[in-house]
Amino acid sequence: METNDATPRESALLVGGPADGLRATVANRPAMLQVTYPCVVGEPDSGVRVEALHVYRLVPPVQDELLRYGYDPASP
Repeated sequence: METNDATPRESALLVGGPADGLRATVANRPAMLQVTYPCVVGEPDSGVRVEALHVYRLVPPVQDELLRYGYDPASP
């Protein structure tokens, strides 16, 4: 998906899970956001990187309320 200067952007709040309370700027109100968190690997010089993946889904907006994404504990 491409965005440009004319694409409206909104501030969104992540609720629950490991990113609880963080804010993100989104365009076009995506239905889902993916958040990754780096994990420690046993052999750091191996060149392998491991990241935990967490999914946040758009919560139906309430009028005049900040856009919110709720943690999906059953993801991915």
